[in-house]
Amino acid sequence: MIEAYNFYLGGYLPKVSPKTNVHDKRELKTKYKNIVSLNNATPLAIVKLSNNTQAYALNVKEMSMELGETAGNVLKDKPEEAAENLNKMTDIFNKLLKRSDEYGLENNKPSRPGGELRALVRRNKEELEDSGFSIDEEGFLSISDKEDVKVPEQFTAQLMEKSEDMSMNPMEFVEQKVYSYAHLYRHDIGNSYESSMYTGMLFNSYC
Repeated sequence: MIEAYNFYLGGYLPKVSPKTNVHDKRELKTKYKNIVSLNNATPLAIVKLSNNTQAYALNVKEMSMELGETAGNVLKDKPEEAAENLNKMTDIFNKLLKRSDEYGLENNKPSRPGGELRALVRRNKEELEDSGFSIDEEGFLSISDKEDVKVPEQFTAQLMEKSEDMSMNPMEFVEQKVYSYAHLYRHDIGNSYESSMYTGMLFNSYC
């Protein structure tokens, strides 16, 4: 992670506007609380650090930041001015989905965050189609009627929230094995490894 951080700090910057990614004191406090909450709820994991892993995590962070910013712009736009940002949002969405699929194939793992993005599309399929979007068999989006396209507000808001989560923790989507569960400092939750009828399924899924 030190190598990945240094690489990111050294010039691997997402194509986002400083206006939407520079935070005031209140926003920074909220961001910090979200990160602390995320860390407390996330298990410790062993990551196979490689150039490919680092590059993919940075790709996810970069594209999710761009996607979140564009989705936010779509929601702020006037309806008649949203078409350009809707096109951009669709392009970045498909780009991230494709990159996720490629990484999954390379590592013989499920596509992540691709699977979560596809689930988001399925939940909002009716709204997307009513707004002028087409969804192919693999979950990629396209705008079927560029003149009459409308903003799918529910989908766009959920996509912006999902993008925020992805950009905060892109390492969630790389190949890893659970080392120890979260909340190690608390004693009121119970033993994470306590035997149960689901133990075998849990270990098969995560390890």
